[in-house]
Amino acid sequence: MSNRYSIAQRTPLLNSLFAGVACAVALTLTAGPALAAPGDLERVEVSGRVVEAPVRYDIHDACASLDRQLQDALQTTWENERRVGQVKVQIVIDGGEVTAVRTDGISNRIERTVRNAANMLECGPQKTAGAQIYRFRVDFIDPDDRNNQQVAGAGRGYRIAMVNE
Repeated sequence: MSNRYSIAQRTPLLNSLFAGVACAVALTLTAGPALAAPGDLERVEVSGRVVEAPVRYDIHDACASLDRQLQDALQTTWENERRVGQVKVQIVIDGGEVTAVRTDGISNRIERTVRNAANMLECGPQKTAGAQIYRFRVDFIDPDDRNNQQVAGAGRGYRIAMVNE
């Protein structure tokens, strides 16, 4: 008996198995690079020009003292409003300066104060050239709420607004 493999001796089960493997390999080779390519580019207008960049969520790398700056700027907002909730923030940083801010959240007044606080952020020089789009949330939490996990590790009521990535 010969140990050579013959295409003619394959069974229908082997044919379908080989066809499935061939399809999987073909899809991997064609879809892999497409999935690895940067997608989901966001367009924002900054000073009359359109900036297109991928959205980033590593805001703490671009602005190390973000938590402290926002907490200091938003403490009076918490004291005046006393509303719990979250504000979604999108900022564009170009050359270490905040050039555009968009907010969406609890109320117009709180959105405006978060937008003003984000505009005043002092971030250091960026690691990458060009405008970068960042998204994050500012959570307004009740420091007296014992059920809130964020407050439990934060200290006695000093953390007014918490920034989450």
